[in-house]
Amino acid sequence: MNFDKSPTGRIEVLLTDGHTRATLAVARSLARRGISFIVLCPTPRSMAFYSRHVKHAVLSPDPVSQPDAFVRFVLELIKTYEIRLVIPMTDQALVLFERHRGELEQLTKLAMANSQSLTRVLDKRVNLELASELGVPCPRQFCLEDLRQVPEMIRALGFPIVIKRSRDPIEPQIPQFKFKVLYAFNEAELRLYLDRYCLGGERPLFQNCATGEVHDLCCFAARGKLLAVHEYHAIRRFNGSAVLRKIVAGSPDLVEHARNLLAALDWDGVAHLSFYVGKNGQKSYMETNARFWASVQGSVNAGWDFPHWTYEYFINDRRPEPGPITLGSSTCWHTGDLLALLKFVAGKGEIPAPGTKPRRISATLQFLSGFQPKIHSDIFRWNDPLPAFVEPWPYCERIVRAIRDNTWSYSKAMRIMFPTSPSSVEFVRPIKRRPAS
Repeated sequence: MNFDKSPTGRIEVLLTDGHTRATLAVARSLARRGISFIVLCPTPRSMAFYSRHVKHAVLSPDPVSQPDAFVRFVLELIKTYEIRLVIPMTDQALVLFERHRGELEQLTKLAMANSQSLTRVLDKRVNLELASELGVPCPRQFCLEDLRQVPEMIRALGFPIVIKRSRDPIEPQIPQFKFKVLYAFNEAELRLYLDRYCLGGERPLFQNCATGEVHDLCCFAARGKLLAVHEYHAIRRFNGSAVLRKIVAGSPDLVEHARNLLAALDWDGVAHLSFYVGKNGQKSYMETNARFWASVQGSVNAGWDFPHWTYEYFINDRRPEPGPITLGSSTCWHTGDLLALLKFVAGKGEIPAPGTKPRRISATLQFLSGFQPKIHSDIFRWNDPLPAFVEPWPYCERIVRAIRDNTWSYSKAMRIMFPTSPSSVEFVRPIKRRPAS
C-alpha cells in the first residue's frame, strides 16, 4: 500500500495518533463535515492509512520513543500547511504539547484546556486531592514514605491494594514506572512490587480497591461551564477499557460531581470522567481524562458530535447546543471484546461482564451478542471496512510468530497473549524470538 497521503494545500486540523480508535472516530466526523485534516501515524499499520475518509495521513516519529523529533515534525507541518487547529489524541501528545505550548500557540490553536487545568488533571495525586476537597467520593489512599509503613498501609487499605503511577512517564523527572495499574492481593505481592517498581524513593499511588459497575461521563465544557454531559455503562471490559457500552440516563449525583470538578478546573473542551458504582449505590471517583475517550464513536452514534463541537469551539468560539441523545444506544469494540473472552477462557483474566458468573460457553454467547444489528461497531463501517481488518493484526502476528517458532499450543498461545507477570493492564509484552539453533 502507498503510505504517502500527504496534502498539497492548506489544512484546517491536525490529529495525532492515527493508530487509535478515537482518532479514527474524530477523522470520520470531520470528513463528514467537510473539514480538511491531516493524521499523524506512528506506524504503517495505523488504521488512518486504510480509511477512505482520511485523505491526508503521514508517518511521524513516535511521541513516546522520539518526543523531540515528534514535536519538531508537528511544528514543521503546522508551518507548511498553515494548520489552524491541533488536536492531541493521547496523553503522551497532551504532555508534549503542553511542554511546548509556547512554540505551538505562536503558530496555531490547541484543542486543550489551559496549563493550570491540565496540570491538575494529568497529575492524578493532585486531581484526587481536588476531588476530595469538592466532596467527590474517592478511594482511600495512603502516602507511603518508608517501607516500615507497609503494615500500617495494609491495615488502612486492606487487600487488594491498587498501585497506580501518578503521572504519564513521558514527562521529564517522572519515574519510568513500567505499569499503569497493578493489584497486590497479599503482602508478598505488595513487597515484590515495591522492590521492583518504586524507583529512587519515588512512590506511586496506593489506594484501596473500589469495585462495582464502571460508569463514565463524557463531557464538554467552556470556561468551566458544563455544556454537555452524557453517561454510559461499561457492560463488558478488557484490561480497564470498556468494550461494550450502553448510554444510560445521567446519574444526578455523578453529573453534579462532574459539574463541580470542571468548574473548579475552569475547563475548556472535552473531558472524560470515570466512576465506580457499587452494588449498594456507593460511588467512587476514578479519574478525569483530558482528551477524547477511546469510545467517542459511541457518543457520535447516539447523536452528539463531540469532534465537530471541538472544531467549532476552538476555531470559531461557538459553544455546542446539544439536542437529545439516544438513550440505550450501544457500541462495541469487537477486538477488545474478543481478547477479553480469550483471556477469560484461558483462565488469565476477570469475567468480561462484571457482576455475572458465566461459564465458558455462556461467556462466548455473551461475546456473540455484541454483533446484534442494534449494536454499533467502534471501527467497522460497511462503507469503510479496511480499518476493522487492520486493527487486530498486531495480535494475530503474535500467534503467527508462535506457530513459526514451533511453540504453538493453546496454553502457550495464551501465555504469549496474556503474560501473568506484573505488567501494565493496558500493554502486553512482545514475543522474544528464540535464537536460531
